[in-house]
Amino acid sequence: DLFPPEVQEDAVDEDKMPEYDEETKALIAAADEARKNHEEADKRSRDIDGEITTLTSYLNTDYGKDKEYAILRDNCYEYTDREYTYKLCPFATASQRPKAGGHETNLGRWGRWENDYKVQVYDHGQNCWNGPDRSVKVHLTCGPEHQLTNAYEPSRCEYAFDFITPCACNQPPQPQDKDPHDEL
Repeated sequence: DLFPPEVQEDAVDEDKMPEYDEETKALIAAADEARKNHEEADKRSRDIDGEITTLTSYLNTDYGKDKEYAILRDNCYEYTDREYTYKLCPFATASQRPKAGGHETNLGRWGRWENDYKVQVYDHGQNCWNGPDRSVKVHLTCGPEHQLTNAYEPSRCEYAFDFITPCACNQPPQPQDKDPHDEL
């Protein structure tokens, strides 16, 4: 009674599938192929939808009077002080994380321009305890390279970043194309 009963040699294996005729095998193979093709087409469709979303976002974002700040998109810049590493991903997010390790804190998501394209506002960041949602004002000034140079907290949960970039440099007016025949 303690041992399982012996399996007889002529017992039917319930896990084994019955042998199908050739027509059924062909239908199963066709269904498998159709399923595979559908999954591939569905993946391509999702990839294209993702590209459309990315391009639509790009086209709907204000990158400055002459789109001079567009080059900053899809890049991130960091600045480290005594306690934190601050991170700015222009037209996306701003954050901070403790140098000693720990979780990254969302300081805000891209919101809008202020002061005639000299200040970027990132808002709706992580809520401060007994305070407002965190936000950042990024002050853009002319410089030889794209660099986050300072980060500070002038008011509770309201941060300010200093960012230098050639994009903020005033460009001289471009000469107007003249018709070469106007000289006569």
